[in-house]
Amino acid sequence: MSMMRYVKVGLFFISLGVAGTTYVVMSTDGFNSFNTKDYEVVLDDATGLSTNSKVYLAGVPVGKIRAIDLTGDQALLTISFLKDVEIRSDATVMRKSSSILGTSILALTPGTETGTVLKPGGRIQPTPGEASMTALLGSTQNLSEQVSELIREFQENQMKLLAISLETFNSIAKKLDERSTTELDRVSRILESTATITERLDRILADREGDIASSADDIAVALANLRAITDEIRGGEGNLGKGLYDDALYDNLVKTAEEANVAASKLQEAIDSVNRLATNADSVVQDAGKIVSKANGLGVQVSAAGRYDLLSSGFRGGASLRLEPLSKDRWYRIGVTDSPDGNVTKTVTDTSGTSGTTHEVTEETTYGVAIDAELARKIGAFTLRGGLLESTPGFGMDFTPATWISLSGEAFSFSTDGLPNLRGTLTVYPFFDPWSNKPWNWIYLTGGISDALGPKRDYFVGAGLRFADEEIRGLVGLVPLASN
Repeated sequence: MSMMRYVKVGLFFISLGVAGTTYVVMSTDGFNSFNTKDYEVVLDDATGLSTNSKVYLAGVPVGKIRAIDLTGDQALLTISFLKDVEIRSDATVMRKSSSILGTSILALTPGTETGTVLKPGGRIQPTPGEASMTALLGSTQNLSEQVSELIREFQENQMKLLAISLETFNSIAKKLDERSTTELDRVSRILESTATITERLDRILADREGDIASSADDIAVALANLRAITDEIRGGEGNLGKGLYDDALYDNLVKTAEEANVAASKLQEAIDSVNRLATNADSVVQDAGKIVSKANGLGVQVSAAGRYDLLSSGFRGGASLRLEPLSKDRWYRIGVTDSPDGNVTKTVTDTSGTSGTTHEVTEETTYGVAIDAELARKIGAFTLRGGLLESTPGFGMDFTPATWISLSGEAFSFSTDGLPNLRGTLTVYPFFDPWSNKPWNWIYLTGGISDALGPKRDYFVGAGLRFADEEIRGLVGLVPLASN
């Protein structure tokens, strides 16, 4: 046998094997180890399920049960799903009844896009299954028995009620029979009494017939007199007639009514004035209430501090009043401080001569008290402020990274021929609480450098007290009310 013949025989058997394999694969249910991936599901009840039972998604089979085992007192199912079915971490499986014979199927919910893709071999969470058909039939039978029992009890109760009703009707009939005889006797007596009263009235009228005629004549005379009086009044005779038909009296009545209207108008004007006064008083009270409310929310702190300049060996002291609204996002400060170095005022005098113009600079130093007046705005850990610093325009910024420490920078005392006074201050609040009643909670410590850019650079240390004052807060709140 030649080699070519062996090749043909081999190709024949290979083709036969491929065709047989294809037939076997095509004749199966479409679920095999090549196109599926396995997952696990744990159920409390696997009644009606068996191996090779299908798993459906929207009514389409997408998997089948490979094995059913026990894990503790629960059923462990191994399910093969088609590889093109994407199962996520929030996927669920639910058991449903498929027929009245008690068989069941599994329904898959593959999960949402928010869940991650579950790897093969992972465990899918079950959801409570629907009631089986057997349980439904059992429940229906129990319900039928309960309905029958209710009907039987209802019939028994209705028979009892019917018996009681008949007894009641019999009792009422007996009472009606007894009362009917009594009522007939009473009606007979009433009719006899009525007849007796009628006879008596006839006799009384017969005896008093003459008196009744005389009374009728008196009534006719009284009506004639009343008619005569009415005619006199209509003719304007007598006091009452003159009063009703006299023109002068009518004019006097009209005049009196007009004067009463004028008086009523004046009274109404007086009442309106009183109402306006009451309205104004109520407005004042409301304004006072608003001012008092604002004063209650206004924080007022009083501060007194001193410092020692290390290089110049000088002391400085001052006091201030700090106002902080309820929002605590800003504050205002007014204070005074002494100036031992004095405030220098420069005066430039120009003199023209034959040799040209000369400039003469005169410096004058005044000693006394310097005024501080600042307004500040808080922005997070930073505070921007500006106003008068030691009686000169200036501005500054504070950085407060924590409640117990603050770093400040200030620039003031600007001049045209010199540098401003640049001052940096570090303030430490070791136990600071201005609303406390304990004096050591009012203390704060300071240190820093003043006139950092000028020839009078100096370093200083100091301390101060700052506490809240309720009495001063009340006085500040009453200032707008006094202005009104």
